[in-house]
Amino acid sequence: MTVRPPLPPPPYEGACLCGAVRWRLNARPLAVNACHCTDCKKTTGATNVLMLIAKNEDFSSIGETDTYRKRADSGRESDIHRCAKCGCRMFHHNLASQALVFIAAGTLDDPSWAIPTSHIWVEKISPGVVMQDDAIQVVGQPADRKVLMDAFTKVYGDGT
Repeated sequence: MTVRPPLPPPPYEGACLCGAVRWRLNARPLAVNACHCTDCKKTTGATNVLMLIAKNEDFSSIGETDTYRKRADSGRESDIHRCAKCGCRMFHHNLASQALVFIAAGTLDDPSWAIPTSHIWVEKISPGVVMQDDAIQVVGQPADRKVLMDAFTKVYGDGT
């Protein structure tokens, strides 16, 4: 059984490698999701990317970012923001979901609690990656991200 640390109360803050870009999330995330698609592997240089999915209205950042527009395996386009100085991947916005922001969990000041409650593109998972027994596994990209948010709520409750 997966043992998870408690979800700390907001706000959540993070920064890039050099500290030139900082961000803040003033509400708890809607999901903590691991994406195993080829694009995420290449843009992170890792086996997957771990993202906090949150409402864009609760998110702010300071510092200069460079933006790269990428068409994902799902066909969706995203603007990926990286620190203009050190190149660290910070967050992205999916053009079809402007109400949401996807924040790289590795940029959290304290990432110790960011354990995925969902995994997508599991058919492309790298050898050796461990999936938590209470996390959902989705083949490909879900048609609706609500399934990822529901998985988070199942693990952490509705926040009330």
